[in-house]
Amino acid sequence: MARYTGPKCRKCRRYGVSLCGTVKCAIIKRPTPPGPRSLRRRKVSDRGLQLIEKQKVRFAYGIMESQFRDYYDWASRRPGVTGELLMRRLEERLDNVVFRMGFASTRAQARQLVAHGLVAVDGKKLDVPSARMRVGVQIAFTDRGKRSEYAKIVKEEILARDNPGWVEVDREAMSGRMVAEPGPGDYEAHFNPNAIVEYYSR
Repeated sequence: MARYTGPKCRKCRRYGVSLCGTVKCAIIKRPTPPGPRSLRRRKVSDRGLQLIEKQKVRFAYGIMESQFRDYYDWASRRPGVTGELLMRRLEERLDNVVFRMGFASTRAQARQLVAHGLVAVDGKKLDVPSARMRVGVQIAFTDRGKRSEYAKIVKEEILARDNPGWVEVDREAMSGRMVAEPGPGDYEAHFNPNAIVEYYSR
C-alpha cells in the first residue's frame, strides 16, 4: 500500500481526532465523518475498533503498513510492554524528533525537511526520516538549511512552541538534542497502543 497523499483532514474527520497536527484542522469546524451521512448507526466490532486505533497511529506518523508492521515485530521481540516499546520507537524517528523540537509545525513538514537534506545529525546531513535517534545525538539545520528562508521563519515561531521533557532545544542556535528516551505519556493521549497489540496478536 502506498503512502496516503489525499486530504489530510479527511482522515482526521474519519477517525474523530486531529492527526494532521495543523492548527486549522477541519475537524474543528466539521467534526462529522466525511461522505454522506448514514441513515442508521452501525455498531463497530472490537476488531474494527482495534483497526481504527492502528490506522490512527499509522496515519499520524505517516508510515506505510509494511513498515508499521516491522516496528510492531521489533517491539514484540523485546522485553517490556510491547505497546509502549512500539510508541517509543515511533517517537525516536528523526522526522518525529525534528517535529517535537519545534523545527516543524507538523510531522509531514518535518519529514519534508529531512528528505530535502536540511537537517544534520551530529554535524552530518541525514536525509532518512525513519532513522532512529539515540540519547545524546545533536540535531540542527545544515548550512544550507540555516541559509533558507524557512529557518528564519522557524526561529521566530519556535519561541511559542512547547517541547517535551525528553528533548532539549537551543532556540538561538536552532539546535537540539535528545536528553532521554521518550516514555509513556510523551505521545498523544488519544492513541491506544494496547489496541494495536491486540490487533496484531490475533
